Amino acid sequence: MPLSDFAKISLLYLIRSIARTISAMLLILVVMMIIGEGLPNFRIFSRGETVSSVMFIAMIAGLILGWWRELLGAILILGGFFSFMASEYIASGDAGMGLIFMLFPLAGALYLIYWWLTRQ
Repeated sequence: MPLSDFAKISLLYLIRSIARTISAMLLILVVMMIIGEGLPNFRIFSRGETVSSVMFIAMIAGLILGWWRELLGAILILGGFFSFMASEYIASGDAGMGLIFMLFPLAGALYLIYWWLTRQ
């Protein structure tokens, strides 16, 4: 059964709103962690830690850019996440992370879905 125009628009805004809400929650969490813990000393990082940090920064940039440029945000979030996971696995032999990290690819996937559904 085809969706009405109103239902299509509502679904699009719901997808984008959920992606933005997840992004905002993750950004607030990161800011709170930086305030509580402070920034790490990047000069003493190993190569693997440096790569992981750069990929984490790419994910954060994707969360911010996704508000205006959904495709670019999705690429940065998803690319950063999978590169982060790979570098963690290579560095430590374990890619096990907390469940909170699963919100990053969820936000990226929602931005990608929104972009796909709204492209001309």
